[in-house]
Amino acid sequence: MPSGELDIDCFRRWALGDLVDNRNRGLFAEWLVGEALGVIDEAAPRREWDAYDLLYRETKIEIKASGRSQSWSQERQSTIRFGIEQRSSSWTAASDEWIPHDEPMRFADVYVFCLHQPVPATNENVADPACWMFWVIATETLDRELGSQKSVGIRPLNRFASPIAWSDIRKEVDAYVDSRQSI
Repeated sequence: MPSGELDIDCFRRWALGDLVDNRNRGLFAEWLVGEALGVIDEAAPRREWDAYDLLYRETKIEIKASGRSQSWSQERQSTIRFGIEQRSSSWTAASDEWIPHDEPMRFADVYVFCLHQPVPATNENVADPACWMFWVIATETLDRELGSQKSVGIRPLNRFASPIAWSDIRKEVDAYVDSRQSI
């Protein structure tokens, strides 16, 4: 039996050390967008399974991440797809309740799609915001243009919005929020 105190930083390195891993890259993308928006609070850890990923200026934001390269050996680059499936219920962490919906829907107001570009992917280039492309797209656009489609690739994203740099995320989300407030 081991003796001594457990090292929580050792756990973090063990569990989250490979940023190229799809799960960890997705978590990193959420954090990256949260940092761009200034909503990351170190005292309030991320909530798994909430109805949306981030809240900014009363706007619910869903983050979707993908990459051209994976943590395993590949013969060719990955096909880029982002999940956008509508759901018939949502769980709210604040109230710990499942909310049923008459019609399946997407719960966020806006989506931020995050694509990690370099091949091969490494922890160093995943951690570099300049190695990512982002699209900020209103959920109403996804609903109108894609309906109940369960996933989306880059070509449709480019029809709906131009890709932006990490430093422009807040400006794009602010433009969306401001346009909604003027209605």
